[in-house]
Amino acid sequence: MTTNARGNTPDTRAGTAVYAGQGSAARRIADAVALLAPLLALLVPVVLVRAGLINEGFLFLNMASLIIGGLVAAYAHMGWHARSYDDDLLSARTLTGRRTVDLARLTKVGRLEVPGQARTDDRLILTDAHGGRLILNKLAGGDGTVDTLVRRALIRRSVDAGVVVSDRAAERLDLRTEVTRPNDRLRAGRKLHGGLIGFLPLLSVFVLALASIGLTLLAWMLADAG
Repeated sequence: MTTNARGNTPDTRAGTAVYAGQGSAARRIADAVALLAPLLALLVPVVLVRAGLINEGFLFLNMASLIIGGLVAAYAHMGWHARSYDDDLLSARTLTGRRTVDLARLTKVGRLEVPGQARTDDRLILTDAHGGRLILNKLAGGDGTVDTLVRRALIRRSVDAGVVVSDRAAERLDLRTEVTRPNDRLRAGRKLHGGLIGFLPLLSVFVLALASIGLTLLAWMLADAG
């Protein structure tokens, strides 16, 4: 038995209720935490050091603040045990609770690829008009990826939908031809050359390291100012 998702009816298999927009508030909170973590790690220790309440060693929190913000931005939206409901709702568990995206109202489709020693962690980033976001790969029970559901939903959209699809996501979903069509059903999003994927982890570490050092130096300068 499947749920009547739009009526917020529980699914007897999972004992849950799903509906369009579910988890959108949690998504906004997670995004705010990811953005504010580096700023708070910079300003709060500076203020406390200048007030003489803590020692200057706490300024080194800036070395980890960007990494923490990045982890929150990614892992807060990663889903597991994903299931489809009524053909157009895709719901999954996340670290911030159950999250549901409306495949019929997708606004953006991206792709997250993290190369590893054994294999690449390859997931789709789905964002809908209700403010929901999920980062997914497989459906519950290992019954396959979410690709078929997402591709079908995108092909069904009206010609003026304007869904932004990144180049890498279009490649995975076999939609590159659709993206280049003159109608406005799908719009070309960010383009990243496939050869750069393998270097992204190293490049990210390098950029984060430089930025973290810069924030730490700025914190020391602000703490010593005046």
